[in-house]
Amino acid sequence: NRLLLDLETDLFATCCYVDVDMEEGSAWYVRAGHLPPVLRHPDGRTEVPESEPGPPLGVIRQTDFPMSPLRLQPGTILALTTDGLVESVEVDIEDGLNRLAAGLAGSDPSHLGLVADELLTEANRSDDVALLLMRFDGMDVLPSRESWTVWRVPEAVRHARRYTRRALRSWGVADHTDAALLIVSELVTNALVHTDGQVRLDLTLIHRRLRIAVADNSPRTPIKPTNIGWEATGGRGILLVEAMSDTWGTVPVSGGKQVWSELSLD
Repeated sequence: NRLLLDLETDLFATCCYVDVDMEEGSAWYVRAGHLPPVLRHPDGRTEVPESEPGPPLGVIRQTDFPMSPLRLQPGTILALTTDGLVESVEVDIEDGLNRLAAGLAGSDPSHLGLVADELLTEANRSDDVALLLMRFDGMDVLPSRESWTVWRVPEAVRHARRYTRRALRSWGVADHTDAALLIVSELVTNALVHTDGQVRLDLTLIHRRLRIAVADNSPRTPIKPTNIGWEATGGRGILLVEAMSDTWGTVPVSGGKQVWSELSLD
């Protein structure tokens, strides 16, 4: 909303944003002048949850966007769409949402691609249409998690390494300690040297895949250097993280960022 207003244009956008906790089967959603999600419960019942929307993005600077909860049981389908699917000259939005809900109720939830094809045949082709379907199946194995706030002390990196070593030992994956400790050292060092405020280390293990994440208060994304001389005293941290990781990246989190790395332990 702030971004569109700061552009000082006449542009605006509607939005529905859903944040799903896959472990708990819970979700929060927020609407900015957009259609609500439509739910199909495991027993075939459908629901268009009632919620208070905020205005479209880019219209009012000082405004609220209320959050509303959702509870998902294994087998629940969540549908998000644009008004091109449910509104036309002949059909108003409320009737269109009811038609969408009826289509979901009579569908086979095991084949979402076929469900999407059936729903899109009813779309008004004179307008843009977007459709997103998600089936929540629950989780057979819950992740193992550990989180620790890194103290800004001279031995902070050593403490972070020791915390990581203990977590890996308790999870029975101590044979993969060396690579994990190197990644923790580099990510924690970067956060302490280049940012201020709190630094948090998060470790997650699920299906023999280890995720190491370090969050800080700076929104600045780390830049991978393209060329480093032999005499350089810095700049190799991200290159080491990339070399030791199966994949890595960065995401914005609460006004700052989280730099993460994943390792396969197979």
